[in-house]
Order: sequence, then C-alpha cells, then structure tokens
Amino acid sequence: MVSSLKYYSHQLYLCASFIQTITSSVRDSLRYDLVQSHLDTLSTLKSSTADRYANDTQNKNNKDIPTLVLVLAVSGGCDSIALFHSILALVESDKQESSVSNNLQMWLDLGEVSTNKKEVDDFRVPCEVHVAHFNHEQRGKDSDGDESLVRKLCIESGVPFHIYTWSETTDDNNSFTQDTARQWRREKLKQLLSDIVLTPYNTSTDQSDSTHRWGAILTAHHRDDADETILLKLLRGSHLTNLHGMEARSDCFYLEELSQDTDMKSNGTSSLGYFAKPMLNLRKNDIVEYLVSNSLEWREDESNNSSKYKRNKIRNELIPLMSDIAGGNSALQKRISNLEQQSREISRDITSRSKDYLQSMPSSSSSFLLKDIQFDLVHEEALHLWIKEVTNMELQVSYDQMIRIRDQIFNHPDRLQWTLDVGSSWKIKRNGDTLGVFRENKDKHSDDDDLSWMIIDSQNTSNISGLHELYFGSLPGSYTLHIKQVKDCAHTKFTPPWRRSAIKIKEFLRGQKVPLHLRDDVNVLCLAVDDDSSTQVLAVYLEGTGWIVNADFSPQDGLQTTTVQLQNTTNS
Repeated sequence: MVSSLKYYSHQLYLCASFIQTITSSVRDSLRYDLVQSHLDTLSTLKSSTADRYANDTQNKNNKDIPTLVLVLAVSGGCDSIALFHSILALVESDKQESSVSNNLQMWLDLGEVSTNKKEVDDFRVPCEVHVAHFNHEQRGKDSDGDESLVRKLCIESGVPFHIYTWSETTDDNNSFTQDTARQWRREKLKQLLSDIVLTPYNTSTDQSDSTHRWGAILTAHHRDDADETILLKLLRGSHLTNLHGMEARSDCFYLEELSQDTDMKSNGTSSLGYFAKPMLNLRKNDIVEYLVSNSLEWREDESNNSSKYKRNKIRNELIPLMSDIAGGNSALQKRISNLEQQSREISRDITSRSKDYLQSMPSSSSSFLLKDIQFDLVHEEALHLWIKEVTNMELQVSYDQMIRIRDQIFNHPDRLQWTLDVGSSWKIKRNGDTLGVFRENKDKHSDDDDLSWMIIDSQNTSNISGLHELYFGSLPGSYTLHIKQVKDCAHTKFTPPWRRSAIKIKEFLRGQKVPLHLRDDVNVLCLAVDDDSSTQVLAVYLEGTGWIVNADFSPQDGLQTTTVQLQNTTNS
C-alpha cells in the first residue's frame, strides 16, 4: 500500500510538473512573442489605437482592451491536442457577466508568478477561442476519426468548431499534394480569422470596439519541427543567412484585405492578424509526457512514419543517426541551436546593411543598382531584396540562382542581351543597359508580362539625377534598350505627346528652346529591334522637365504596359 501511494504521489507530481511546463511555455510565448510584439507593431505603424492599447494593459482588467481572437489549427495529433488543452488551461470566463448576458466574456490569463511564488501580475487579455480542423480525406476512416475526435473535444469544451473538407472546399482539378494542401490550409485559416475578427462572434463585447479587434492563428509546431526545418534548408542549399528555424510569430497581415465585405475594406480600420507558434520552445517528448500524464486522448497519423516525405526521413532516420554521431540528443540539439543563432545574427547584420544600401539610392524605391561593386554578400542580399520587392514577394531566388545571375553579369560584360530562367515561370532578362524581372505568360504573344526593369550601366547618364520610372505600351518581343545622345541619332524622328506626326529630334529640341550648343548632348532612350537595324526613340530627357515619352509608344488603356527604371549608375 505504501509503495502504491508513493507511486501515485509521484505520478501526481509528474502530472502537475508537465502541466506547468507546457502551459507556462505557451503562456510566455503568447504574452511576449504575440501580445507584446503586437503592441510594438502598432507603435511602429503609428496606429491611433497603439497608445490606447498600451495604456489599457497597465490595468489588465480594463474591458477596453481589444479582443484577441485565437484560431487553433487542430489536426487531432498529439501536438495540436496539447496546444488545445494548454490554451483552455489559460482561458477563464468572467462569471460576473453571467447574469447580464448568455455570452460570458472570456479572458486569456497571461499573468506571471513571481520568483518567490507569492505574487502574480494580473495580465489578462479578452479573447475568443475557435478551432479549425482540416479533413484531407486521404486516409479514409482514419481522417474521419480525426475529425470526430476534434469535434467531440470542441463540443465538450464549448469551443466553436470550423471544419474544412478537401473535396468540398477545393477545385475538382486541384490534385492533392503536400504543397497544395499547405497553401489551402493557410488561405482558409486567414479567411476564417478575418471573418471572425471583423464580425464579432461574442455579442457581449462592445460592438463599437470591434474595429480594434485582432487575431492570431495558432499552430502546434515545436522545437523538433524547427530543427527538422533547419536540416531541410541545409540539404536544399539555403543561403547561410537562412539556416534558422521558424519564428514564434509571423509578420502581420491586414484582415480587411481578406474581407469580402467592400464596406469593411474602405472604412479605415486596421485589424491585424498573425500566424503564431507558441510551442516552439517545447520538445516532442515533453508534449507526449504531458498528454500521457493527464490521460488525454489523441490520434496518430501513420503517414508520419512513412519515408515517402523528406521531413519524415529527416525525423525518423537522419536525426537519430546524427544524434548518435554527435554524442546524444542534447549535444546535437546544442549544435543545431548554435548554428541557428549564428545564422540569425549574420542575417540581421547583412539585411540591415543591404537595406541601408538600397535606401542610399536617390529614390525611395527599393530599386537595386549595380554600380562599382564586387558583388559581396551585402550586394547579393540587396539584389535579393529588390527582386522580392518588384515581384511582390512571389520570387525569392535561391543562392545558386543568385550565383548564376552574378556570373552572367560580371563574367560576360559584352553580352547585352540574355535571359535566365529562375523557376516558376519567372525570368531575369538583360536588355542593353537594363536588367528586368518578369513572369512569362504563355497566353500572350509577348513574354514580357509583369515586367520591371533596372539600369545596369550607361555611359550617357551623367546629367540624369535620381531614379526615373517610364511607362510604355507593349514593346516588341525581342529588343535592346540603350541610352544614347542626340548626336548619335540626330536623324531619328520623334512624336511629342501633343503632336499627331513625327519630327526630327533636333526640331523637337528647338521647339523646346534647348540652346543649339546643348542639343547634341541631350539624352534619349532608344529601342533597337533585333531583326531590324533601325533605332527608334522611346523618350527624350529634358533638363528641368524630365522624360518626354514618344506618343507612338505611350501606354493605352486595356493593353499591356512595360515599366522601365532609369538611374545614373556612373556618378551616383
């Protein structure tokens, strides 16, 4: 009997210990990585609610604090089930409101216990909790079993349950892959969060304050997942600055932009959403112990043991082998953590200097400029940032691709026209003095769809200051751009926007009262078609006025437009 009692007491101690470990880690991440970072973001954005929110948090029971909507992605596996229970352990209802409304105000208790365990700071945030489950329908009855478990837990806990089924919410032609499923989940989660935040679920909250609500999508990624991600990046050839795991909180996104309500999009609100991973400091073993110690039910996905996917191979085969070679799990984890820390520090330094380099340009545009450089890590990162900017984050070139671009520019300076395929229909293209990024559209005759240009080098731009962005109608499919001077193309004709017929460039300059002795040195942007020896003038640069675009090449409504960026690269 004594021995059994001791065993039972020990089990109770373990149970309480794991509860405290899991919930404390989740609580700390929600408080500092999510809530406090949200306040910092509001302050950075200079939101009108920032000061108010910051002041409200000094009195943590103030009901004017904006409501935090939490959408938990729960699959039914051990990780997400542990996240579900740890969040519920941190949520409490305000029983004082029970007599006033059928909907209790829920609070997320993020208070910390002091070191002497005698004081608790009362940090509470009004919240709503929702659960989203995705039935991928790829495992038959097992997939339905996952859905049933999560639904049952939500019913028992009174948590709203949102179900998405692959066959019902995706296109019939959209075949199932890991990538398409991941994108499907992200889109549905963001849309769900937007709908809940912008249309308050809890009617007991102050509707006038609904525009200040915000939210987060919580996923159950843990430290082991982060380590696997680092090793995956290493094997795929990621850049040195990107050999780190997941962030506890993503950059914010604006929920109004996801709303289908046009009035909501235009009412000037600024509700923010995030992806958050509050279990990143926890190990898989701790999570399993937490569930076992509390007799909590979860379901195992047998596909996690299959070596069909690279991540599973790393988890089930590579990491155990590396751990054995390194001298144990602790030694391996320490080495991976050190690698991650160094990568983050290098990334912060290079990114900061690259942004400074881009901001030093004579324009607020994030246009990259290839001038007298050796293409070191800072300039590589600057080019990388420029490409992400002009493609709206859709193209992020790999390090191998960056090397190809660099070598093509510097090893072949006499090649004025070339195109490099950098994947996913994106291409890098040089045309004379310019470098362009565009996505090929096979439905159009021209391959210059979504085209952005930057100047590489020119010997004739000494009197052009700053960056200039010019817009033209559809240009020929194969051409070269050059900056020349009037003396090199004096007999070429030009059509000013206010004329119906073309005139010689010098006649145009005379009409613009350019002194005779300066006309030969005026810069013009010329287009040379590959199959034609003739040169056409696209635009003429007038000191004090800027570029005058040839009316024959002006953009037309409904037709494709090509953007050309020009900047002095020799004297800036």
